Amino acid sequence: AGGGEDESLVLLDTKTGQPISSSPSSKEEKPFIVLSAKSLLAKAKISKKKYDTARIVDVMYVKGDTTTKRHPGHLAVLVAWSSLNEEIAAPKNTQVIKSVSSFSSMAWIDVKLKEVIQTSEPPEASAPKSEDYDDWSTTLIKSVSYSYEVVKGSPFSVDGVGSTPLLLSSLRKVVGGGKNDNKNSLSVMAIAATSSQLLLVTNINTFIGNSGGSGRSYEIDTLHPHLRLIDTISVPQMNDDNTVATLTISGVDDRYPTSSRIESLFEVTVDGSDGGGEPFRRVYGSEKKGDEEIMHSAVVLCPTFESSGLVVAAVQDGSDVFAMPYAVNEGQTTCSSMAVDGDSSIVPSTRGGSSSTGSNDRAHLLECFPHTMTVAFTTTCGMTSAIRFETSSSGSMKATKLWTSEEALGSISSAVFLDETHAMAMVAPSDSQEAAINADYEEEKALRDLQFSSRIQMQLNSLREGIFGGGLLSSLKSIAIMSDEKKAERDIAFGFAKVAVLLSENMHRVVALDTMKRNVIWSMNLHAGASWHKIVHGGQFVSLNDPHGNGGVNDHEMLAISYVEGASSSVEWKCFDGLGGKIFSGDSSPVKTSISQIVPLRTSSHQPHLHDSSGCRQVALLVHSDNTVSVIPNTARSRAIVQEAVTARNNGLFVHSIDKHTGEFRSQIVSMKAASDSYDLVTVGLTVFDPSQEKIINVSYPRRGEVMQSPSTVLGDESLLLKYLNPHLVVVVTQATPSFFSEMKPDADEESTNGFYNSLSTGASTQQMRKPLGAAKPGEGPPNVANTAAPSLFVSLVDSVSGQILHRVSHSHVDSANELLETTNVPIVVSENWVVYTFFNQRTRRTDVGVLTLHEGMIDKNGITAFSAPEQELTFSSLESAKPIVLSRTFGLPKAVSALGVTSTKAGISSKQFMFATGNDQVISLDRRFLDPRRPNGDLKESEKVEGLMKYAPMLPIIPFLTPSHVHEVSSVKSIASASAHVESQSLVLAFGGADIFFSRV
Repeated sequence: AGGGEDESLVLLDTKTGQPISSSPSSKEEKPFIVLSAKSLLAKAKISKKKYDTARIVDVMYVKGDTTTKRHPGHLAVLVAWSSLNEEIAAPKNTQVIKSVSSFSSMAWIDVKLKEVIQTSEPPEASAPKSEDYDDWSTTLIKSVSYSYEVVKGSPFSVDGVGSTPLLLSSLRKVVGGGKNDNKNSLSVMAIAATSSQLLLVTNINTFIGNSGGSGRSYEIDTLHPHLRLIDTISVPQMNDDNTVATLTISGVDDRYPTSSRIESLFEVTVDGSDGGGEPFRRVYGSEKKGDEEIMHSAVVLCPTFESSGLVVAAVQDGSDVFAMPYAVNEGQTTCSSMAVDGDSSIVPSTRGGSSSTGSNDRAHLLECFPHTMTVAFTTTCGMTSAIRFETSSSGSMKATKLWTSEEALGSISSAVFLDETHAMAMVAPSDSQEAAINADYEEEKALRDLQFSSRIQMQLNSLREGIFGGGLLSSLKSIAIMSDEKKAERDIAFGFAKVAVLLSENMHRVVALDTMKRNVIWSMNLHAGASWHKIVHGGQFVSLNDPHGNGGVNDHEMLAISYVEGASSSVEWKCFDGLGGKIFSGDSSPVKTSISQIVPLRTSSHQPHLHDSSGCRQVALLVHSDNTVSVIPNTARSRAIVQEAVTARNNGLFVHSIDKHTGEFRSQIVSMKAASDSYDLVTVGLTVFDPSQEKIINVSYPRRGEVMQSPSTVLGDESLLLKYLNPHLVVVVTQATPSFFSEMKPDADEESTNGFYNSLSTGASTQQMRKPLGAAKPGEGPPNVANTAAPSLFVSLVDSVSGQILHRVSHSHVDSANELLETTNVPIVVSENWVVYTFFNQRTRRTDVGVLTLHEGMIDKNGITAFSAPEQELTFSSLESAKPIVLSRTFGLPKAVSALGVTSTKAGISSKQFMFATGNDQVISLDRRFLDPRRPNGDLKESEKVEGLMKYAPMLPIIPFLTPSHVHEVSSVKSIASASAHVESQSLVLAFGGADIFFSRV
């Protein structure tokens, strides 16, 4: 917390893994107990000096007496603090600033936990029970929560090195106890501020009020002759009696022009004495005891394995990293490598070139037994692998990979679905051009097999084989007992086999996930220093189900763009195959200004899989903040695709930019400069959301390439309700600023002079407060009646071509300006002519679901006959067509919502389901009919029953059997994406953004 300046301790329930609830009377800011280092120091009144940085070094639990009192016990928290940041020793030509502390700036904080139990007895008897209450035999417990009290704090008193400056971040607990079985003492180690000494303090008493200890410093050259600076220390594990620990010391060897990082393994022994013996014993890599010590990026020791011990370290072989076991020889001073049977890979081969991501970071000992050892290897922005080592009958070491986890999957920001129906034959970069042409021929053949006539012929062949090649009974048997191979064939035939290409901007990685096999196919590193990354796929007006693969799910060529900001900003791009991860081309282009929009473009004609070092079939048009454009990749073929997009349509190519700081929504048209290959941007329309009055908090667009079954809705009386279908629709959500909200809020004692708020007021009186111009609550017309609650949240429908606001609604979701300081989460989904959004209403303490449906008008049931038809415009124009007729309604939902999505099907015939990611870690679905704003308030008419309308109810139901996640908890979902299968009845849904990824067929 606090950008690294403070650390917090959160108490978790060991059964559920969830934070322990805090008592309502404890006045905690969060609903669970959070003990921050700075707050503990303040409550214990340890230091009168200002401490800029504080951290928690160790926590010990002292169990309470539960036989007579209802309290779990005490926590002894070891806290250290620092009020000084200074430059420390670092490798050549580098400068490092870190927090400097000392052992005298440490203290034990005694925290007493209290259990508060709420019972289900009558109100007069249901008050919280005190810790002395003992009669629980007939009490029904309603809830259990906790509070805490800081009893006192005891500063450290360390002999020898108490005042020696040390690095606050390096403090580590080493061992506890000793040969005297002193369970109430421990040892702490740290790196001195000079980075050339280790400081060790032993015999630290854990009893509050007696926190003394003896310390000693150790020069680095006595531990390792080639280490010049100590970088980090790590204590992977301790033995059973808490007297011996494994220590890895990482440091800098600057004997050569280029400094290198080495890591050595030590055993640390604390015998409970006054520190007279040498506690460090170095483990070498061979009997020579020279420079051949184990120098890998991660190393761990199991001292009890086969009596002598086993060392496991990460060894890099090219781009792959493997776990290598080393047997500890007699005397526990050297070790030698062993042969390994099985899979011991830690980091698989990663595409994308050199990057700081994917490198092995640390090894963690999970289990240490006489015949087995389990190690977890963590990597920086890469994979985490758990590997078990055990001796085999042949005498070699057997490695078994228990599980792997791609860390980037815990922070996915966007996803693109690709179809596995016709995977492109992979061609190695060294293969000839003829092989590339053959690969293109294979894809062309697969595309032809997807044509309607080809599919009919295959179905006839299957029917003939089923009848004459084994009989119908054999076919039914094969369906009932389906092998894995048959299931794979079914998944491909029905379009269930999809590859989700996932982007993690935080981890700077692209990961491809097989949704059916549930495994990672490949991963690719992006620029680790980029400000943001985007995946570009398809085009502006490309159908996702395009059978020819021109930018849809059947087209696997994608573009990854990384924006590197700096003195000389640049855009790094990579063109790659989404199914196999092969990188076709890549380059970096300098840019002068930031990028405000990325426009994906694809050619309308099929292009072969022939690439040079700077070309790609996928093209991106970049709109810059200085109203200029550039093309990625910048090749003749890419510029031809842009020129095709500019001239292919009568009105040209329109783009837009949104500046959240100035509130400008600018619509522009791309035009070609005369006698030049560059382009101009001409402003067509401009809408300004005044930043002094409202700030933009979310922007949403229609789902690109969505298939629509009908442009109208057939009503119960057989009339037609025409849908307003505008591909240029943009939904902009804004929130009133605190200062402006205070001006708008009604005041019973004073008249408001706010012209914006009262602009629609009628008559001379200004005592009645009005809504902002153009804003209306869902379901209401223009605001011509008094409104006692000031609007604070606004939803605007904007045409991105003309820049006009087509419609605007407002909501009153807060009571005070202070509540506006918190960022409001407003998930939005736009599907066909529907706009659905949710927000938490502070006034009603519930989640509100707003629904807008856009229509052009109606046609009477007798309006279209064989002899007559109403006059209708055959083309749509954002500049000339009328604004939509908007129907709106607001519903309530008893759960918080973090993300919204909607299903998609092949032909758009099946009724759509709206997906909600709720605050209780569930993904639920609701049929679109529940959200229809045309649901009548009164009894249903016969025509409304025929149409399938339901009577309006203010609260939306949560139906258990319409919960795709079922009993699974899907944590912190931020986005929900969907893709269609080859069968109309199925839709594929992917929920992601948090620690979990959830995929299901709906």
